[in-house]
Amino acid sequence: MICETIDPKDPKESGPDVSVITQRGNLAEIVVAQLASRIDSGLYGPGDKLPSSAQLCEEFGVSRTVIREALTSLKVAGRVTARQGAGVFVTEKDAKTLNFEISRIDDIRSAMQIIELRLGVELQSVALAASRRTPEALAEIARAYDQLESLDTTDAEIEAEADFDFHLAIAKATRNPHFPRFLEAVRGEISLDLVLKHRQSAGGYQAYLKKINKEHAAILAAITQGDVKGAKNALALHLEESLNRYRAMLDEPATVAEE
Repeated sequence: MICETIDPKDPKESGPDVSVITQRGNLAEIVVAQLASRIDSGLYGPGDKLPSSAQLCEEFGVSRTVIREALTSLKVAGRVTARQGAGVFVTEKDAKTLNFEISRIDDIRSAMQIIELRLGVELQSVALAASRRTPEALAEIARAYDQLESLDTTDAEIEAEADFDFHLAIAKATRNPHFPRFLEAVRGEISLDLVLKHRQSAGGYQAYLKKINKEHAAILAAITQGDVKGAKNALALHLEESLNRYRAMLDEPATVAEE
């Protein structure tokens, strides 16, 4: 199919009658913009079902991969939800207020890549923290854990900061200054991942928070007991679930945890 070149910013071309889009730029982002515009205008109202992937492919003149990436971005942004066997629907309560600037498929890849990097570094970090722990270091990790557990907020940025501080306290417990320096250097990228996870849990936030706190408690317990293997296993479980969720979004193979 030859796609007509249009300007996605041209109001004449941005309405619901557009059937083909330009090959210029990121096609998934253009589809996201078109569908978000329809939601904003009320063309697709709260609870409405979006056209099927096949219909969207035909309408926009793009592949199923492009449509899948666009819908994934809208899901991450909280604009739509998927119901198994039923299709994709506009969220009942518009989540634009949570939409900061995270809606592009590139953000999902970035979050996935930072977790891959964190796994390599933080597995060693928790192992060293468990073997080199001091009463002062354990107290700092425990304070960070208590702060995170006692949070009473749905603010993604506050939650991300508290989560980050827990991992930073572990890095400091290694007594190797390069570990906390590394985390500080990638604080922004880590926060991106944490905000994405927060948004994906919007429908069951309390259950999500309880699960995360349980995982953090397991990490803290293993470090406190000097259990190097247990600390590494707990950290791997904590990070690899998110990693595999992002890989599933992008149709990439999941990680198989090592024994």
